[in-house]
Amino acid sequence: MATLVNKAPHVAILLSPSHVSHTQMLRGILRYAQSHAPWSLDVRLGRDGEPTAFEEKSWNFSGIVGNRLPPDLMRLARRHRTPMVLLHGVGPDMPRVAARIVCDNEAVAHAAADHFAERGFTRFAYVGAHGRQPWSLARGEAFARELSSRGFGCEIYPDSADENASGGDSGNERALGAWLKALEKPVAVFAAYDIRARGVLDSCSGAGIAVPDEVAVLGVDNDEVLCETSTPTLSSIVLTHEEAGYEAAAALDAAMTEALRRGGRRREVEPTRRVAFGPRGVAARRSTARDATTDELARRCRALVEANVARHFGVADLARSLHVSRRTLETRFRAATGRSPGEEIAEQRIRRAKALLSLHTMSQAQIAEACGFTDASHMNVAFHRRCGAPPSAFR
Repeated sequence: MATLVNKAPHVAILLSPSHVSHTQMLRGILRYAQSHAPWSLDVRLGRDGEPTAFEEKSWNFSGIVGNRLPPDLMRLARRHRTPMVLLHGVGPDMPRVAARIVCDNEAVAHAAADHFAERGFTRFAYVGAHGRQPWSLARGEAFARELSSRGFGCEIYPDSADENASGGDSGNERALGAWLKALEKPVAVFAAYDIRARGVLDSCSGAGIAVPDEVAVLGVDNDEVLCETSTPTLSSIVLTHEEAGYEAAAALDAAMTEALRRGGRRREVEPTRRVAFGPRGVAARRSTARDATTDELARRCRALVEANVARHFGVADLARSLHVSRRTLETRFRAATGRSPGEEIAEQRIRRAKALLSLHTMSQAQIAEACGFTDASHMNVAFHRRCGAPPSAFR
């Protein structure tokens, strides 16, 4: 027998818009709410003019999703036994809830190690978030364990270096730069998240450290605005935040339905559901584009392809710019990399096209032009040949 409701569930969503991960999770929550029974949403992102207080006389929430849980909200949620879904940033002392959204740090560490290994690195370091955040410590420990399983060590940036630095942000940048300067090079640095990775890039610049030749830098979250405006552009692990938001909304929906069914009667607390998000892949950019080959001609060829990937050119143009014969270029490039210069051009064009396809802001014709393809049909043929799927599969 169906349980009918008098009105749509009223759900409070308290997230932080400064975190791209929260914005992406919110998309997943909204997608669930739009495709299932309608919810009345009270979204509070800390913007100017938003209400901040929660009062007994106006309490009408059926469920809560968030990471910013003020004391008045927690008190009322406990009193009314309102189902909650909490993000991983909330401490372990919080009460049992319907679901917790957590990161699969072991999988993230594995993805980071794989990305660096593909680029030939054998020295590694980790820079965590400021203030010994539990999630950041867990991510660093997972990265060190993953490297240990592969026979490598991992330098960890000490929190005391930030704590002892004087001069505010500039002092922190200098302290981090001095630590990076002392590392044996070349070294691959994994940062807890993109904002911290951007700080690593700034510290490298201030200390005169070449990125990515001396220090390669990888972040997490793929905050596209931050990554694309960094110098050099920042490589980052893409996480399944939106999918986690959708699954968390489903868990909350089930908990609200159960609460309605029991009509406020007490019952034994159900185990908390774990909603995990992990890596979808790595958005590779300049900060980890280290060339492991020792052949200077092959290195210059790769750099030339990358600098001109949006232009229409071929192997003959590369040979002419490098002042060698086409035969010499093809022979030495294949010996150094295992593939031809033409394959390198196609690979870099497809890599750039995949990144632009994921943004959903350009047509395929515009992307083809921005990646040096003759037209959208040419790009489609290249994708089928090298990826076994059309460009639309990478939207």
